[in-house]
Amino acid sequence: MQASATEIQNAIQKAVQAFQEMKYPVTKMQLIEKAKSLNARSEVMQAIENIPDKEYHSSSDVLKEFKGIQNVMQAFRDVKFPATKKQLIEEAKKLHARDEVIKTLESCSDREYTNFSDVIKECKGRIELAKPR
Repeated sequence: MQASATEIQNAIQKAVQAFQEMKYPVTKMQLIEKAKSLNARSEVMQAIENIPDKEYHSSSDVLKEFKGIQNVMQAFRDVKFPATKKQLIEEAKKLHARDEVIKTLESCSDREYTNFSDVIKECKGRIELAKPR
């Protein structure tokens, strides 16, 4: 059974809470190791892999990066999968998603996606997407 956007979002929240307990500054690799130690969901690991490779000075720095991915998940929580790239773009436009989200979706492969995790995997590296305004 595939994870829902809500389940993924909850898993990200759990990881962010664990990151608050870390001693800062930390690197992206340290965040990845912490998530592994928590047996974080694959979607959380992908989210961490998608954040910029830099040193983070507080948990709020990390949270800002995760917010972008959470915003996208929130926007697509009601999408019925499987969905085509075209359907995802249309849904994003209906939801008045930020231009970055639409541009990111447009840069992804033109195929049918089975679930939200599939979209994240496919668009990996392109999800600078929805950084908070």
